[in-house]
Amino acid sequence: MGTKNGRFSLVFLRKWVLTFCLLFFFSGCEYLKSLTESRYRKRIGGELTSEKDIVNWKEKLALEEAEMEEMEKRIRKLVQKSNQSAALSWKIARAYMRAGSADLGVRYYEEAVSESIPNAKQGGFEIHSYESALPFFEKAIQSGKLDKQLLYETAVAYANASKDMGWEQTRRSRAISLFKQLAKLDKDDSRFPFQLALVYFDSSLKDESWNGKLSSGYDEIETAFSLLDQILRKEPYNVPTRFAKANFLYQIGKSSLAYEEYVRIKSILEQMKENGNIREPLEENSSYKNVLKNLNLLGAQNKSN
Repeated sequence: MGTKNGRFSLVFLRKWVLTFCLLFFFSGCEYLKSLTESRYRKRIGGELTSEKDIVNWKEKLALEEAEMEEMEKRIRKLVQKSNQSAALSWKIARAYMRAGSADLGVRYYEEAVSESIPNAKQGGFEIHSYESALPFFEKAIQSGKLDKQLLYETAVAYANASKDMGWEQTRRSRAISLFKQLAKLDKDDSRFPFQLALVYFDSSLKDESWNGKLSSGYDEIETAFSLLDQILRKEPYNVPTRFAKANFLYQIGKSSLAYEEYVRIKSILEQMKENGNIREPLEENSSYKNVLKNLNLLGAQNKSN
């Protein structure tokens, strides 16, 4: 279905899968900080732990498994002693995600969520039963104890952990369930159906290898397309969603439809530039450059077929 080089550039968006918004999280974006860190920094009362230290555990110190377990115990004691344990757990979870340890990140996201829900245990809240957790989430969010951003990052962490294990079923189900609950909490936030679509599509690709683990694939590709179309009916100019749809179409062999979608993206970006929504010259805009590159590759492939 085309050259390897062509396929590589056309599927660049697969690198976004599940980590698309994590990259956004950790880019230093001021908007994100205003949503999350600012309010929790006030409650924490300064820097309690260094994220760089945790990142270095894996990337620089190359700790052995036993050493990691010992470090884990020390961190848990620190969290338990803190009177701002929810905020600290959230911060540690983010650090583990940056270090590429999604499953360790999941543990602290779970703790941060539980600790953010008042009287969770007494009320019968079960961290893994997200299908029945909506009332707890709504009440905690309304009281200002729980942030939707935390729930969102938790879902992304579950999905990444599942992917790292060849789309392990339990973590995948928790990610899907939590994204669905978030979509019910806020029907106007397209991040939630978008991430659901990414999970459904990538986990449905058969015989794909993730971190050396082979996935048998789930049969939910049509569900992924349905979610993207749902977003585009509300937000026809949602460029990331259109990129995802074009990429999905290409991967299932519908290169002509993928080409048409890239043409739409090109037109949208040109209109955005005309309206002043894109400041830099189009030839310097990364999205526009990707569109042109993919159109050229698809055009050449379609001619040769």
